[in-house]
Amino acid sequence: MNGFTFLVLFGTILCDIVGQLCFKAGLDGVTGGDASRPVWLKVATTPLIWLGVATYAIEIGAWLFVLSRMPLSLAFPLASFSYCGIALASRFILKEPVSRRRWLGTALIAIGVAIVGTSA
Repeated sequence: MNGFTFLVLFGTILCDIVGQLCFKAGLDGVTGGDASRPVWLKVATTPLIWLGVATYAIEIGAWLFVLSRMPLSLAFPLASFSYCGIALASRFILKEPVSRRRWLGTALIAIGVAIVGTSA
């Protein structure tokens, strides 16, 4: 394992966060509005949904690279930082409320990831 592998792992975390934000923002734009088209068609023609799918495709390639160079027992727990990033992005980008209990859970995830990461 080297620094570049960790950088690519960080990229997978960012891709996960961006992809989820695209899915959420895209779906928020689909609900309501034009009732003459089926929901699945509105979803299938929403650019943000496709951007989320493309981001996930990039993430898959990067994840395979990471797994070829790092033990799964280390990579997967570190990838859990995406949960923390998504909570932060939900609050500060999407302006969603995040309860104290969720922040506590997010902090516990971060602590667990830190413990796993320091054992590498």
